[in-house]
Amino acid sequence: MSSAFKNFFLTFAIALLVFALLAFLLVKPAVLNLLKDDEDEGTDVSDDIIEESGDDVSEDVSVPVVDPGDIDETADIFTAVILCVDSNGRALNTVFIDSNAQTKRFIYCPIASSVKTTNEIGVTVPIGDLFSTMTPDNIAQCVTAMTGIETDYCLKFDRNGVRAMAAMIPGASVVLNEDVVFINPAYADFVPELGQPYPDDYYITVSNVDGRVLLNEQLNGRSKLDWLLEYNPNLDGSEYNAIYSLIAKSIITQFFENESMLKSTNVMATVIKSCETNLTSTAASEHLETIFSYNDFSIHKTNYPASWETAVTKLRELDGRFD
Repeated sequence: MSSAFKNFFLTFAIALLVFALLAFLLVKPAVLNLLKDDEDEGTDVSDDIIEESGDDVSEDVSVPVVDPGDIDETADIFTAVILCVDSNGRALNTVFIDSNAQTKRFIYCPIASSVKTTNEIGVTVPIGDLFSTMTPDNIAQCVTAMTGIETDYCLKFDRNGVRAMAAMIPGASVVLNEDVVFINPAYADFVPELGQPYPDDYYITVSNVDGRVLLNEQLNGRSKLDWLLEYNPNLDGSEYNAIYSLIAKSIITQFFENESMLKSTNVMATVIKSCETNLTSTAASEHLETIFSYNDFSIHKTNYPASWETAVTKLRELDGRFD
């Protein structure tokens, strides 16, 4: 019996070793693939490929981890949503701003007007339409839900507000996709005679010079900005906003880029007067250094993703305060 038991035990041990070897050979590739997948997830930038873009900003795909020891929890944070609206109050350009002195990060996130969110009665609506019916406080609350980051202020500009902003920015400019040609208003009643040439100044053309249009530059007694904002090629007289929207995008960015020239309480007082907002002069003064930190902090530009879950995860990661 002892010899039989030894033979049985030896046979059983060999069988275990064989099965263990087979299991290792079968499982090893799967484990390696799993590890590879985990590594790939750490460097995957697919979440940064935005299907719907409001302003075509360059995507920031590098998100360095913030050491908790580097976060100054006593430092200031300025968060706001900036809108440029048409004559009906519909949002044409929307940008979420998060200037965070605690983590030294500045988020610039355009949100396309076609991005949808849920209104107070549970209906899904494009923000371009939804924001036209909301107060600045309500818009800020809505953007808080959309970004997962407490958004304190809202600034809503119309054409006149954009004019006021452009007037404050040194070298305010826009890059046109093509020349814009107007008929000189001085010849509104002009009837050309057959065979006679048109006057030399019958047409007024606004075009890029050295790659851009200086908006505050004068042309035929008016600024180029005024000419462009009033341009309307629609024969039926319906509102035309394409160039206005293009200008608004440029002005918002240039306002923050020119921090050294604009950082003052007087500038912020003019900004507040030029828009509909819940930002007060007192609050603007308290946040002044943080508002004008675009060139001092780590800048993160990213378009708002089509997916709400992706947006919240991405923006909170960029902000650097959240685990």
